[in-house]
Amino acid sequence: MRRSSYLIQRLDPPRSGVDALRLDNPFAFGGGYKNGGLSDEAMDLLRDIFAFDYMGAAEFEFGEVPKALQGIAACADADSLEAFEFTILNSKIVKPWRGEASPPAPRSRSTVYVIAPEAWHDEVVERITALTGKNPPRTKEWVGLAEVLRPDDDEYQRRTRGWLEIDNGYFFFTDREMWVKTARLFGVEVD
Repeated sequence: MRRSSYLIQRLDPPRSGVDALRLDNPFAFGGGYKNGGLSDEAMDLLRDIFAFDYMGAAEFEFGEVPKALQGIAACADADSLEAFEFTILNSKIVKPWRGEASPPAPRSRSTVYVIAPEAWHDEVVERITALTGKNPPRTKEWVGLAEVLRPDDDEYQRRTRGWLEIDNGYFFFTDREMWVKTARLFGVEVD
């Protein structure tokens, strides 16, 4: 991989119904660009798969999301992109805003679904797993994977079900349907 995973865009489930168009978040990653630099056609495709969460930092704007998506598409065109899943053991999770360990949750397993270049398989698993550890790597904005995987967290924190790692270009999800639809969009076979 080229860089550390510092910019990770949160992805929410798609908005539905007649208000889906109206509910697009114009501030999610725009930086003054319509759809953050994505074409209307691209947004129409993505809108049925996921919605971009507002990240609150300029680093996510000015075309960074489209650049990451173009990099992923280039890997798909070269047939070097894979869709896979792996299991994370949930145990002791840190609430980053408190800096202290949460009470141990019952040990359970959660599945994480990934779309990434094949050559990065092991490194991607390691980086995603580190996001749920006691000392997660530093990221620009809150990722929330550890909290989403907790069986006892509230619905607000479960809103996020996917992530786009922008620095290198890969996706990971806790929602299988979002993963399958994203893989299909990029022409990647899901077992």
